[in-house]
This record gives sequence, C-alpha cells and structure tokens, in this order.
Amino acid sequence: MTAVTAVLLWLALASSPQQDARAEAERLANAGAHAAALERFQEIAAANPDDIQARLWIGRLHLVMRQPVRAAAVFESILATSPQELDALTGLAVALMDAGRWSEAADALNRAEALAADRIDVLSAQGRFHAAEGRTTLALAYYGRALAADPGNASIRAAVDDVRAVHGHRVTIGYDMQAFDPSAAEMHAGTLEVNVRVTDRVRLFGRGQAQSFEGETEGRGGAGFEWLMRPRVRIRAGGLFGSDTFWLPGVDGFADLAYVSGRATWTLSARYVDFSGGDLWIGGPGLAMSLTPRLTLHLQYLRGRTGIDAGDSTTTDGGTIGLAARVTPRFRTSVAYHRGFDRLDWFTRDRFGASEANTGTVGAELDLTRLASFAASYAYQDRGNTRRVHRASGQLTVRF
Repeated sequence: MTAVTAVLLWLALASSPQQDARAEAERLANAGAHAAALERFQEIAAANPDDIQARLWIGRLHLVMRQPVRAAAVFESILATSPQELDALTGLAVALMDAGRWSEAADALNRAEALAADRIDVLSAQGRFHAAEGRTTLALAYYGRALAADPGNASIRAAVDDVRAVHGHRVTIGYDMQAFDPSAAEMHAGTLEVNVRVTDRVRLFGRGQAQSFEGETEGRGGAGFEWLMRPRVRIRAGGLFGSDTFWLPGVDGFADLAYVSGRATWTLSARYVDFSGGDLWIGGPGLAMSLTPRLTLHLQYLRGRTGIDAGDSTTTDGGTIGLAARVTPRFRTSVAYHRGFDRLDWFTRDRFGASEANTGTVGAELDLTRLASFAASYAYQDRGNTRRVHRASGQLTVRF
C-alpha cells in the first residue's frame, strides 16, 4: 500500500461517521421526524460551523416546524459570511414572509433575483410574495416563468390554481332552509351572487335573493365592492334592498375591514338592518388564527342595538367561537357556537326574538375541482322561549 493510498483510506474512514450522521439526519427529515432531524443537524453544525449545508437544513426544518423567526436567524447567520448563498437568500425570504416581515422579504427576494433571475425557487417565492401583496397579475407572471422552466412542478401549478381561485371571477348559488319547532311553515331562500375582479385591488359584486314563507314570496337585490386598500388590508361593503317586504329587511347594509398579520386575520364588522317597525345595528371585532397548518380558530364579539318603533331599544352582547379543520387538501370541516344573533347575512324578522339564543353549527366544504367548491351546514338554535329552530344551507361556488 502506497503512502498516498493510506492517507486517502484514512480520510475516508475518518469522514464516514460524519457522512453517516448526515445521511441519518436527512432520512429523519424526509420521513417527517422533523424534531429528531433538527437535533441531528444541530449536532453536525456544532461540530463543524462551516458546514453550510447542515445549517441550511436547520433553517428549512425550522420553517417546516412553523418557527419562521428562528429560521430567519439561521439563514441570516449564513448570509453574514456567505452573502451570495442563494439557498439562504430564498429561505430567508420565505421565513420573513411567514413571519409577516414583508418589506424585509422583498429585499431578500430582490437580492436573490439579481443573482439568479431564472431559478425556480426564486421565481416561485416571488410569485407567493406578489400574490400576498395583491399584485395578482405580477404573481401569475412569476409563476408562469417557473412553470415554463419546470412544467411538471405540481406545487407551483397548485399555487397558480390557488391564486386564480382567490382572485378570479366567481359565481355563487346558495340555498337556505329554516324550520321551527314546534312545527310551523318552513322558510326557504335562494341566493345568487356574481363577484367580478375589476383590477388586482378592486372587485364588484351583485346579489339577488328570493324567499318563500307562509305562501308569500319576497325578493331583494343589491351590490357592493371589495377593495384591497393596501397589502393585507381589505374593505368590503355593500347593501341589499327590497320593496314591500315583511320577513326580509327593506334595507340591509354592511361593511367589513380585514387585516392580515402573520397567521392572524383581524376583522371589524358593522351591519344595519331595517324592517318596517324596527331596526338593528350590530358589529364588533373578530379574529381568525391559524393554530396549525390544518386548524384555524375563529372568534368574534358582537354588540347590537335593537330598536322597535312601538317600544324601547335594547342592547345585546353576543359572539362566536369556532374551529375549522382542513381534513384533506380538498375537504374541510367546521364547528361553531354562537351566542345571540347569528347568520346576519340572512337576517329575517323572526330573529328579533333570538337575541339570547344559543346556536350550534357544523359545516363541511369540498373542492370539487381547483375552481369549484360546494359547502353545506346545519345549525340548531335554542331561543329559550320553547322555540327551537333548525337551519340547513348549501352553496356552490364556481370560479373562472
């Protein structure tokens, strides 16, 4: 054995434990054992701080484990000594987006694009960034370039479909039924809404509704707008109006403000409903918090003032707590408890007696295709005056 051969053999033997440790860490990561894989890669990086690949794995695992702040710190430490490390730049951009630090994410993405304008991960990250900023046209352009380079990339194609589903035109057909216990005539309503994207920031919608109860049919219609006032700040407002209506309000106006911050969506809602003989002002704050990638918590507080022409006005407090779960990529379920008024989008005259009601709701939604979905729900309401209400609904939405 020559001296050179002996040295090479010694180096191979010396490096094999490190290689075995890396292979085991990657196997754990690919198998979904993220915490164990993270611990292994941290041990490898501690033994060799110059091992950039191990540190990149640490950052990626923090991302998968929904720890974007820690991931960003890891990627930033790599860039401090290797400012042109593209994997660290794109990883940093994704981590900053997940953490809600959008202006810093833009800087990281622009640096990455300046170094490698045609890299698929850079293009995909730019697509996600501009979609979140409300620049749909630009987002689709970036995703289109990524798909041109890799037509078979399923994750990018799914992201394109998601952008189109959220920002495309849509038509919604809905059906609602309400039945009272002790038994009484059933109330049925059908709704048609057309929602059109005018620009990346402005949408217009029109809605019509017809309702049948106790042999009488009533109708109303109206319109409204949605405005992405600034990235992650959206306003939605509109109204429905009916003439010669009794069970449906003659005026039903609403306005909602939503602000997205990281995993939280904060809302502030207000509504005015006017019947002949009485009206209702109601509104309050709400929160939707993504607890995990599959589970979202919904909270809302509502304060209302009911006025009756023939009597005094009353003030009520109520709200909602609910959970929504994504069971599979195409199927979602939800459950909620409501105190006081509920289903304000279909507020009928009989609801004036439901200010102290307790309502439980279960629902499900299925994506029939990427651009079509069907949702159904059932609610049971106890109004506390020996009256119980059963309510069922179905809704088909088609996007194009």
